Amino acid sequence: MTLRIKTAAGGLLLSLGMATAGSAATYDFLAAANAGGGIGESIYATYDTSPFFTGPNLRITASATDDNAGDTEQFVYFDNNNAGIGVCKDATSGAAIGTATNGGGNQCDPASDDGITSVSETLTIEATETSVIIEALWFNANHDNDPVTSASYMINGVTYDSGDMVPDNVSGTGNYRIDLGFALALGDSFSITPTDGSPNSYMSAIAVSAVPVPAAGLLLLTALGGLGLARRRRRAA
Repeated sequence: MTLRIKTAAGGLLLSLGMATAGSAATYDFLAAANAGGGIGESIYATYDTSPFFTGPNLRITASATDDNAGDTEQFVYFDNNNAGIGVCKDATSGAAIGTATNGGGNQCDPASDDGITSVSETLTIEATETSVIIEALWFNANHDNDPVTSASYMINGVTYDSGDMVPDNVSGTGNYRIDLGFALALGDSFSITPTDGSPNSYMSAIAVSAVPVPAAGLLLLTALGGLGLARRRRRAA
């Protein structure tokens, strides 16, 4: 179960003397993907953050509903040149899947299909080490003419559009931040899917913090999270 919580809930947890989330860690996928950044142009059936980033581990997988008939395996792809993570539906023959190639050749087939390019492509993020707060995500569309603000995204069941995107560069340029602030229990996941537009976008970073609350506290967090589910951080129509 994934919970979206109001900022005020964090203050209530403090007032009750519960353990709170530590300082947020930002996993800069854009820097890691750039040639020399440690991962390069690499392809993963399942990507775990812990070998490359310090903080609670997140497991990232990819899926697509418009792939070839009978093809159920899609890949998380690290694209360099100021990009980040995208979805690769098919790997080239002999691709070194699960290996950080650190600037090696493109391993998607076709080579252009390495971002989140359509409403049918999804990234799923799972908390595998501890409960976490997903603070924010960064996106960019630096490989295409269409700006990332031309797309909308369904993130954890809520739609975010250009009005929710704040210009905020990570290690490269042209990045937009979407502030979130929802809790993800250990073993649970959330998904990221474009709902319209197709800017060939990439997830350039994620900000996450651990939530070391005891079992009773987590139950309370669940109750508080129900309040946040009713709040949609969208612009007024």
